[in-house]
Amino acid sequence: MRMAMTTMMTIAMIGLLLLLAGSASAADLNGQTITVTGGKADGQNVPVTVECDGGNDGLVVSAVDKAGKKYPGTVRNGELTLVLDAVPAHNKLELTVQTAPKPADYKQRVELKKKDGADVIDVTIDGVFFTSYYYSNENFKPYLWPIMSEGQVTVTRDWPMKEIENPTGSEGKDATDHKHHKSMWSAFGEIKLIKSEKDLAKSGKDNQEGKVGFTDCWMEEKEAGYQHSGEVTFGSGDAYGWIHAKNVWQTHEHEPIVTEEREYRFYASPENARLVDVRLVFSPDYGDVRFGDTKEGGLVSLRMRPDICKDKAIITNEFGEQGEDKCWGKPSRWCDFSGDIPGTGLRGLAVLDHPDNLRYPSSWHVRNYGLMGANVFGYSYFREKEYNKSLPENGDFILKKGKPLPMNYRVYVHGGNAETAKVNDQQVNFATPPKAVLK
Repeated sequence: MRMAMTTMMTIAMIGLLLLLAGSASAADLNGQTITVTGGKADGQNVPVTVECDGGNDGLVVSAVDKAGKKYPGTVRNGELTLVLDAVPAHNKLELTVQTAPKPADYKQRVELKKKDGADVIDVTIDGVFFTSYYYSNENFKPYLWPIMSEGQVTVTRDWPMKEIENPTGSEGKDATDHKHHKSMWSAFGEIKLIKSEKDLAKSGKDNQEGKVGFTDCWMEEKEAGYQHSGEVTFGSGDAYGWIHAKNVWQTHEHEPIVTEEREYRFYASPENARLVDVRLVFSPDYGDVRFGDTKEGGLVSLRMRPDICKDKAIITNEFGEQGEDKCWGKPSRWCDFSGDIPGTGLRGLAVLDHPDNLRYPSSWHVRNYGLMGANVFGYSYFREKEYNKSLPENGDFILKKGKPLPMNYRVYVHGGNAETAKVNDQQVNFATPPKAVLK
């Protein structure tokens, strides 16, 4: 009896020791060295992540370079993330981790706060408002609005969230068309559960019979579907703050089609170079799901402010080609929409694709009236352009049950145009980020 009890106590003690050994706190990071090796392109305001144990544990965690420059960090999900001012290509940087007790009145660089009595989360960076996340299920889908650039100037359209004072004036029709274009959002126009052989028929521009049974989760009228927000959590941090949302895409009758988990990371980068990571994970929990071939959609979509659209729009892809007539539907690692805001100067926004994504590089549903969306499904439409004839004839995609589909993008809100803002370098550092090792 005593021997059995002694054995049980010994096993319990070993288990406790193993648990303690495997749950290192942020305090254990203090004094450790991080070696960062630059990627394939020079980087500015580059998020760098290194694996580590533990959480913040009520501490302020930062890293200091040899010149004494301090970079505040976020410790979350077993990773320490920093945003470094500059990381030259292929060069090595060494930083030393420092930890300190977090004062009671400490304010983190990226602060997220829910509005009282509303399904809205406000995001501020270094005390400056950046955006708000709206996720009320009274809406068809969640969205971010506004998207602020340097000088507290929005780069996305305010309507229909905000009434337009002069809808027939300089902004004209462009201010009040396509009411489903809400600043920054994720949506797609053809999605359905596969329930029978009929649901396997190809859709696409010339296959109208195959379009039967799809739910339109792009528009916001008639029989449009919904993105129902479930659990929404968020947090603040010094390198980044985040929003994590569990959504269910539904038919107009609120029947579930697919589960989608979404995370936004808002980085502590300068006001003229804001960075937001968008991660979507589609899980076919209710059965196999079909994404149809349609141009109407963008897994990351934006509607730009009207006074930098049409003849003022500067649409650019990775090849340096400009204009809707050269960029629409064309696969590219990134797409940028910039323009000269009257009285302000050049402002722009780029969406960067990631090589792990389905059908990388993405095609772009981008129009000079202000729409820009990453679309990897609408091939039969994009093939209308001679330069897209090498695309597959059909872009339908079947998401098999038990095989989630992750999609990762980075949104870059910048001053200047695509060239001066070095959008290409930003995409390279997103696709192949600097490597960091903790010792």
